[in-house]
Amino acid sequence: MTHAPDTGIFGQPVTRREDARLVTGAGRYVDDVVLPGMLHMALVRSDHGHARILSVDTTVAAAADGVVAVLTGADFAALGWGDLPCESMVPAITRGQWIRTPFPALPMDRVRVIGDPVVLVIAETRRQAQSAAELVDCAYEPLPLVATLEAALAEGAPQLYPDAPGNLCFDATIGDAAKVADAFAGAAHVVSLTTRQHRIAHAALEPRGSIGIHDARDQRWHLITSTQNPHSVRRLLAENVLQVPAHQVRVSAQDVGGGFGLKGRLYPEDVLVLWAARHTGRPVKWVASRSEAFLSDFQGRDQIGSGRMAFDAEGHILALEALTQHNLGCRLGPATGVSPFLSARMLAGPYAMPAAHVRVQGVFSNTRTTTSYRGAGRPEATYFLERMLDKAAAQIGLDPVEIRRRNLIAATDMPYKTALLDTYDCGDFAGVLDTALKLADWDGFAARRAASAAQGRLRGRGLSFFVEVSAISNERMAVQFDPTGHATIIAGTFSHGQGHHTVYTQMVHGWLGLPYDQIGFVEGDTDQVPYGGGTYASRSLTVGGSALRQACDAILAKATPIAAWLMEVAPETLSFADGMFTATGSNTALSLTEVAKASYRTMGFPAHLGVGLEAVGTYTATPQNYPNGCHIVEVEIDPDLGTVHLARYAAADDVGVVANPMLLEGQLHGSAAQGIGAALMEQVVYDAEGQLLTAAFTEYAMPRAHHMPPIVSALHLTPTRTNPLGVKGGAEVGTIAAPPAIVQAIEHALGPQAAGTLTMPVTPAQILRALTPAPRQEEETP
Repeated sequence: MTHAPDTGIFGQPVTRREDARLVTGAGRYVDDVVLPGMLHMALVRSDHGHARILSVDTTVAAAADGVVAVLTGADFAALGWGDLPCESMVPAITRGQWIRTPFPALPMDRVRVIGDPVVLVIAETRRQAQSAAELVDCAYEPLPLVATLEAALAEGAPQLYPDAPGNLCFDATIGDAAKVADAFAGAAHVVSLTTRQHRIAHAALEPRGSIGIHDARDQRWHLITSTQNPHSVRRLLAENVLQVPAHQVRVSAQDVGGGFGLKGRLYPEDVLVLWAARHTGRPVKWVASRSEAFLSDFQGRDQIGSGRMAFDAEGHILALEALTQHNLGCRLGPATGVSPFLSARMLAGPYAMPAAHVRVQGVFSNTRTTTSYRGAGRPEATYFLERMLDKAAAQIGLDPVEIRRRNLIAATDMPYKTALLDTYDCGDFAGVLDTALKLADWDGFAARRAASAAQGRLRGRGLSFFVEVSAISNERMAVQFDPTGHATIIAGTFSHGQGHHTVYTQMVHGWLGLPYDQIGFVEGDTDQVPYGGGTYASRSLTVGGSALRQACDAILAKATPIAAWLMEVAPETLSFADGMFTATGSNTALSLTEVAKASYRTMGFPAHLGVGLEAVGTYTATPQNYPNGCHIVEVEIDPDLGTVHLARYAAADDVGVVANPMLLEGQLHGSAAQGIGAALMEQVVYDAEGQLLTAAFTEYAMPRAHHMPPIVSALHLTPTRTNPLGVKGGAEVGTIAAPPAIVQAIEHALGPQAAGTLTMPVTPAQILRALTPAPRQEEETP
């Protein structure tokens, strides 16, 4: 096969092709779609955290202006449709031992979290539907509930499912317990730690929305939705809920305003708009308000990590023993198992850890279902591990840099099999650390601290080193030429802000020499894209890009004999570069565009060469790859107000080969913003009665522009050989690295009296309590 050469603008900071359309208001999101005869759906949601539904009276609502139909859980149950499934429990870890939970799109007899849908109202306008929903009269019998992870685990806590004693969905282990026990028996130092990862909301710029369409003639369903993964949604709908062949279901997504894991799989509202469309015979739209999004969106994080680490006399790690407990929420969603198991896998980090044993538990509670949130388990693991290293450094008497340097896996030891489940293929962790220290001007900190002190401010620094795992599953990408000789990329991945149109076009332009601005791009429609894995877990460039490489190579393999026939030469005499075929010993040349046009000739074209020019490439991420990095943060604290200013942020990362530095830099800044929000302000809070106290941006704090520090970044790259491009994931570095670095910088600024007292989000009230241990008049809502 003729191999596509590496030329063109791959690797350059090319500006995004998508932006002109988006910034001029020409984007097309779910709420922009208006269809003839379209109705609107509103949902009556439970105001109880756990209750039995005694009665539902829809009489008044059904008679309200504009109302077309009012449907209840009993109506839904009569359909016989299936539940939303959970497909993220890892067999290698759970060994099949986990509790399944019913998850109907509309419950009939019991609500398990505030915001559960109970009744749907369909009306001519959104306002009419919402107004009529307020007229539905629901009666409930409150039931005992557990609204936090701690409450669910407490002795004597109400049991949410009879077959889940202790509210445990699963209780699994990985690692070698006997080897760990031996290591602790001979340890010179043992360090213990408990950390709390609070619950957070994804808060995507565009709330979730869906439009359901049912074609009674063809018995086809069409769901237009704001999703990261159209093909997964179609499969789950067809196989588990509707129980029809997948070809009867079309799922399409156009522009999607952010996802971060939130929009990765199927939601109840996706099912309900399809039901409403079939019931009424008209398209039906639902778009969440921001408060409704806080109530109904799956949420992220919510973990307690506890354990101990054994060290020898010189501070070398001997073993880790850990227990991670994850709040799964009230029911299992499709991706609820992702974060717990990835967190357990990645607790080895970048360190040479001879032995490890991790117990991981999933816990039910009367809170919203949890799912992946940017990083999905790797931030939880990194936070616990890096906090443990800092505590160990203080206890043993080592500098935080030195304890890490002594334990980093050497580049010469790659590939390196961890004490848990992963084998790192490559990495120069010591080189990344050195790059980060230089970038942060580590040695100049004392002078900066003195300058801050002169202004009455406290200054501290913290560092965080991480290894994450990215690129999951398989992917299919295609390149298809039309009869005019122009190519279109048919992408199985899906962009919700990442810039796929740009980076994939860079690739095809470079590999096939086609005009950059004339390459088409199609994604997000299961009727146009035969198969795709969507976008999550930093997979698109590795898995989608590698599949696209295979497709381009296949295009050249198919085009070469066509070019040879056209040029009347032997195929083996041809070479290809910059979009042109040339023959050895001849000045004859032919463009790929001309070859593609010729492949559609209706007469005189050899039959054995087929019709048209198109090719499919596939790639499976086996093994995965392991991006890594070291981020260093400096903070300044106003001791009178307890406010934190992020004074400096240095990020050194290894993401393998870089396809577009500008897009990569954007991913760093965006992920760091989310890590900063988690560390300092964002938190979903339920009270003891299961009421959501953070159901709007007036209560749920989000980072703003002035919270963002100046970020300086550098790359210390070790290309991977696990895929043909050499790339690693790079989209989640900040959400993983920022929280521990920030919290440790705050502790360093406050001094020893704050050690172990801070929990995320670290608020000014926490800081003031740490600075003034005496009781204060002010109270802070948890």
